[in-house]
Amino acid sequence: MMTVCILVLTACGAGNEIESPPTLTLIPPSETPQPTAIPPSATPDPLIVLPVPATSAIATATSADVSTPESLLDADPVAAELVALAQRRLAEDLGLPQRRIQLNEVQALRWSDTSLGCPRPDQTYVEADIPGYRIILQAGDDSYTFHTDFDRVLLCPEGSEVLPTPPSGN
Repeated sequence: MMTVCILVLTACGAGNEIESPPTLTLIPPSETPQPTAIPPSATPDPLIVLPVPATSAIATATSADVSTPESLLDADPVAAELVALAQRRLAEDLGLPQRRIQLNEVQALRWSDTSLGCPRPDQTYVEADIPGYRIILQAGDDSYTFHTDFDRVLLCPEGSEVLPTPPSGN
């Protein structure tokens, strides 16, 4: 038995080592460029005011024509998305195709509390200045009012709508 072990150990010994070929360098090393010193430049004078062209390319929310609901949707992609959400929700609630839900009116408003102008008698709400929209949709002969902020689209039950009062002085 001992002889067999010795034979096995000598057969597995280091005498049959195979040398692996050296690796090839496919991409030769290149020299790392050293940064060059750039002299400091003068800081622009903050009092120099550049002229502004008469026609500005910057769009503002107040410059958009919002006389129709469609023009507000063209000027405000957030309003367009919220109207689409309200239409989708109403279509699901009524079991109608979304194309049967028509937009009557959309108006940007600032709600005075977290009820978004649709308070429930059994709830208390935090006072806050919340930007949002009032959306009126029509399905057949019935109209439905939705109030939104940027996170929620609420169906306002008929008779419970409270619109924000405009600021005094208008």
